[in-house]
Formats: sequence, C-alpha cells, structure tokens
Amino acid sequence: MKAHERHEIATEMAPGVFRLEIPTPFNVGPVNVYLLQGEKRTLVDVGPLTEDAWKALTTGLHSIGYKVEDIEQVVLTHHHVDHCGLLEKVRQASGATTLAHPLAAPYVELDEDFMVFHDCFFTELYKEAGVPKEKMIIIMKFHQLMKTFSAPARIDGLLRHEQVAPHLSEWQVLYTPGHSQSHLSLYRAQDRVMIGGDHIIKHISSNAFIEPPRDRSRQRPLTLVQYRTALQMCADMNIELVLSGHGEPVTNHRELVLSRLQKNWERTDTLRRLLERGEKTAYELTALLFPTLYEKELPLTLSETLGHLDLLTILHQVEIREQDGVLYYYL
Repeated sequence: MKAHERHEIATEMAPGVFRLEIPTPFNVGPVNVYLLQGEKRTLVDVGPLTEDAWKALTTGLHSIGYKVEDIEQVVLTHHHVDHCGLLEKVRQASGATTLAHPLAAPYVELDEDFMVFHDCFFTELYKEAGVPKEKMIIIMKFHQLMKTFSAPARIDGLLRHEQVAPHLSEWQVLYTPGHSQSHLSLYRAQDRVMIGGDHIIKHISSNAFIEPPRDRSRQRPLTLVQYRTALQMCADMNIELVLSGHGEPVTNHRELVLSRLQKNWERTDTLRRLLERGEKTAYELTALLFPTLYEKELPLTLSETLGHLDLLTILHQVEIREQDGVLYYYL
C-alpha cells in the first residue's frame, strides 16, 4: 500500500474514535479530523476548503463505512481555516449541527462588523510594534486566507467550559485558550483520552497567536500567559492519550508540557540578551529572533515575540516607553 493511500484510511485511535488525516496547503502539513461514534456521529474539525481535503474526508469516512451525509454534528476545536474551512460544505451535504466556542462564531461566520474591528485592532497593534507601513498588507492577507480556504458557515450551538458535549455523553468540553481565543478540547474521563486540537502537539510547539479581545476593548489578551495556564491545567489532569490536531498522539503529556514551559523561559532570556544592546521595538526583536522567517510569517513570529515580551512585562523584567504611538522595550 502506498503512503498516500494509508493516509486516506481512517484509523481507530481509541474506542469509537477514528482519525482521518486531511491534507492542507500550509506549512504545518496534514490536519487530523476525528470521527466520534457517540449518540450522534460527530466530526471534530473538518479541514480546509480545498478539493484535496474534501476528497480525503470523503475517502476516509468511506473506509469505515460512512458518507459525509451520515455526519450528524460537527464540533470545532478552534476557528483556524485548516480546521474549519470545510464546515459549510459539510453542513450543506449532511445537515449537521455545528458546535463551537462562542469566540469562534465571528470568524467562522465571517461577521462583517467583527472583521472591521479585527482590522482596526491589528492596524493599531502593528503600529505599536513598529511594523513598517509597507508590511501592513498582512492584514489584508488574512482576509484572503479566510476567503480562499473557508466559506462563511453558521454555528448552531455554543459550548461552555466543563459542560457535557451535546450527544456525546462520555465527553466533557474544556476551554484551552492560547493558540486561539476560541480553542477548546474534549476529554473522556473513563479512558483518559483528550482530543486536544492544536493545544498539545507532539512534534511542534503551538504558537499563541495574538487576537483581538472578546469585549472589543483596547486591552488585548495575553495569549502566551493564557496558553501556559491552560497547559498547566492539562498537566494537572490524568490524561493517558492526547489526540492532536496535527501529527502523532501524545502519551507523555506532562513531560511535553514541562519542556514547552521551559522553552518559554529560554526565549525570554534571549530577548533580554538582545535588549542589552539597547532599546528595540517588538518588530525589531522579531527580526532578530526569526531572521529567516519573520518576513514570510510575520503574524506568527510577531505573536511569538509579543507573547514573550508579555511574560517579561508582567514580571517587571523589561521596561516600556511610548513615542509617536510606537512602543520601545528596554532593560
């Protein structure tokens, strides 16, 4: 059997939990979608809006005797297009009910009013970070990404932290924000299995993306602080198996979490060393931290820099001054 054919066959990862590997056009590689055999046949995530993803989804379901039309509900772990892009196509084909975190709704529905606020937020954020004017085009690139790899879809039900997942009586919803404000995971206590989305991934550390605040104020969420706290919450739980949104399952979640938390402090140390040479903007620090990556992946790398500057700021290990709307960091 060829490798690509193996990837088109759904794999049972735990009782009643099947993994489907769905290709994406992104650097992260394939995304894992899970079919749960609960009181209702449920997909956890759906993949991006591409022909290759649709083919892999339909082929994967067929390998375990299902069609897309048999799906009765969809749960989204978060709103990123590699996880939610096919939602409307699945809804139209199956009539499935869609469930997500409340903060996923404006992204998934492509709410125009929210998108205007979103753009204003990032225009201000990037200006404060010292991003040059010619780089501001990345705000429009986000819209292109959303419109290319997802279609506006409806969210039917909003999920709350620690509730029993609808029609999945063995599964509990857990809010696990950080990678995204809308991120949630599902946990089954009887065999200690977590479907973790992009919260805990074996081969890469999840980026804590900067996003607008939920109350539309000027105060942005401290996403890396959030992410670390949600990781620590999971480290305190009895979890035998984390089924991730990308890559292979995690069986040593406490050890992995500890290693990720330690790496944060290594990066803050690097930032302090860079600031020993004089004050710098977040954009300048991003260019120094990620010299080969920052121009190509500015939202990701700038989020990483700002998250670690947040850690230093709340511990009073860095100072900030403002000049002409730009923030300068110094020791």
